Amino acid sequence: MTSKAYIVANEQQEREVLRKLEKKGNEWNDKRNATDFIPSEKSYVKFPYAIMSDRFIGWLSIDDAIVENYEIVYDGRKEKQMSDKYVVSQGFMNELNLWCDVRKLHDFRLLISDLHSLPDLIKNWQKDELQSDEESNNRLIAIIRWVNGEDVFEVEKPKKWIVRSKEVGNNNRHSYVRLVISSAELTNASVEFDYDWATYFDTREEAESWANAHQEVIQVEVD
Repeated sequence: MTSKAYIVANEQQEREVLRKLEKKGNEWNDKRNATDFIPSEKSYVKFPYAIMSDRFIGWLSIDDAIVENYEIVYDGRKEKQMSDKYVVSQGFMNELNLWCDVRKLHDFRLLISDLHSLPDLIKNWQKDELQSDEESNNRLIAIIRWVNGEDVFEVEKPKKWIVRSKEVGNNNRHSYVRLVISSAELTNASVEFDYDWATYFDTREEAESWANAHQEVIQVEVD
């Protein structure tokens, strides 16, 4: 089977590809979930680069001699309009909206003093030491654009926990735990081979209470 490669040209594309791979059950070779490691957060990974989906997830810098050995199923460099949105948490947006309301930025012009008063959560995101100076400037510009009414942020989807088998079965698929109500009205766990039938738990602890030694708990996004 030909290994697949996804060429990503920005952070948004990168996260979208990793989310899709995680939903399919793909992992990095150290057993981390797809979204537990974001290559671009490392200073040595530069866009565009390729995310590979083989037995495990991997990444490579763009090199035609290497990438041509993979089936290119997505090439973000060819997107007519690359997304410039930043994926942020709901807490991030809550802080941003509160700051905007307190400073009355909906009614008055943004001043330098307003930027000095940004909440710590926003400041830390904007001046993340792992990012380049250019990226820090881009994030500051994104905040200013947002104040001016532009749609530059996307709230990440909520996360839940599911229980699945550590190994794939004879059908080359993981099995997933699904909670069911028995005739005696007691909750029991059944095994399903369809990811969409898995039970979503709100906390890792709750999910772990239904996992056995042959199963693992992973975090997933929900629609």
